[in-house]
Amino acid sequence: MRILVVGSCGKRKLIQHESAPSCDDLTSKEALFKWQELLCNYVVKAREMYTGYLNQELVKGVDLLRQIQGIEVQLVIVSAGFGIIGENELIPPYDCSFSRMRKREIQTRINDLRIEYDFAQLCSSGFDIVYLALGKNYLHALGDEWMLGAQSVIVGFDKTLTGQRVVCIPANHRIVSAFSSQGYTIHGVVGFKGDLLRILAQFAIEHNNPYHEVMSWTNHDHLQNLIQRMGGL
Repeated sequence: MRILVVGSCGKRKLIQHESAPSCDDLTSKEALFKWQELLCNYVVKAREMYTGYLNQELVKGVDLLRQIQGIEVQLVIVSAGFGIIGENELIPPYDCSFSRMRKREIQTRINDLRIEYDFAQLCSSGFDIVYLALGKNYLHALGDEWMLGAQSVIVGFDKTLTGQRVVCIPANHRIVSAFSSQGYTIHGVVGFKGDLLRILAQFAIEHNNPYHEVMSWTNHDHLQNLIQRMGGL
């Protein structure tokens, strides 16, 4: 069974540097190689660079799922600076985010960094579940092509994500409060996107048949109901 987990870059980073490149310095995929060399003493794996709660909890969830025999998990990051990057790709500190851009600027970067193309290529290899821990701008950056003909169960947090196999759990204060009242540790509205994967993974680990439990998530109705029960919704 194959699961694709998609996170996004964040403002909080493990390493800061006064010469960190900005959006203006990162206008193509090839810029990564240049800055890997220029800041070679400051590069770390992408999974370690982003220190916000969302990314920290997302990585915890991924690592828990990888403990289950037969479950393959791939983690990628949507970066406004570097495009689609693998979790173990070495990246330097940088200062670039979609959150500070207008729609036209975002679309320009999407095209320059080949985000839609690279993600569609990635998804064409086939995944049973695609978990999108993304806000609206980063979700938009993926485009729609990757969903054409996709048979994956898709877990997301934005109401614009629709389809027969979509499980949408709005990340809002009501949902956060509901899960918190059930005794789960939740790191706010933004962090919830990572928290939920950790919660699901821990639930599976503690099941008497973890692999069977995760396999049952490929039934989107079952997964939707499971998440709602967890939150007492």
